[in-house]
Amino acid sequence: MNQNNWRIIQDSLGDGAFNMAKDKAILIACSEGKAPATLRIYGWKRPTLSIGYSQDISKYIDLESCKKNNIPVVRRFTGGRALLHQYELTYSVIAPIPHKGFPGSLRGAFEKISRAILESLKIGGIEGAEIAGKKNSISGSESRRSPACFSIANHCEITVEGKKLIGSAQRRLRSAFLQHGSLILDMNPQLTHALLKYSSEIENHAVLESLILNTTNLKQVLKKDLEYNEVAQWFLKGFQKSLPGNWSEGNLSSDEFGLIETFLSSEV
Repeated sequence: MNQNNWRIIQDSLGDGAFNMAKDKAILIACSEGKAPATLRIYGWKRPTLSIGYSQDISKYIDLESCKKNNIPVVRRFTGGRALLHQYELTYSVIAPIPHKGFPGSLRGAFEKISRAILESLKIGGIEGAEIAGKKNSISGSESRRSPACFSIANHCEITVEGKKLIGSAQRRLRSAFLQHGSLILDMNPQLTHALLKYSSEIENHAVLESLILNTTNLKQVLKKDLEYNEVAQWFLKGFQKSLPGNWSEGNLSSDEFGLIETFLSSEV
């Protein structure tokens, strides 16, 4: 594959299981040399809880509450903690390893993508966004046990005035990597909190407090509602400016569609 070529896949609001299967399919195809470097932008047609690749559902997720609130649960191909996808724009970047646009390490690629995100946010009029350094905390050990993704900002994630705006995760195979992340347009921290399990009352209260105090969203930052399609254009322009190459709209290959069908059928 020509490493100057970038494929853009701009999706509308989709089903949670399909969204995860599509990201995974592009990654596998790319690792086999059957797909180019790809930027995918998508949303979620209904509130969906995604959990990290190795996160223990029985320990951290309140399935009864998810059922009561009609929230499906899907597993990501990346690590990290539980995240309620609702009012957001999700991006995914898939590229071969090595790729001339990225350093060879996980952190190096993460930083490169974070800088493309900052450029995207600047296009949208957000000048105060920063790349997080060391982990922020809720309250010592409670932050480390928190089942919620947005309880803390990890290295290279995006914050505004110290509050987490974008959470991201990366998965690396031998020949390709995937990084995807969520830009929160608006959020309901109480609903996120209600879907999780806690090891103690202290943790229960600490996680809710952190979700309220340590998290922000575009509506709070810009003091207005934003449309998904408008924000998607920021990302398309910001990434093309930050990662020079031949960018063009593209579609999935038959190999990628076949992988999606396989992944979805294995979930049944």
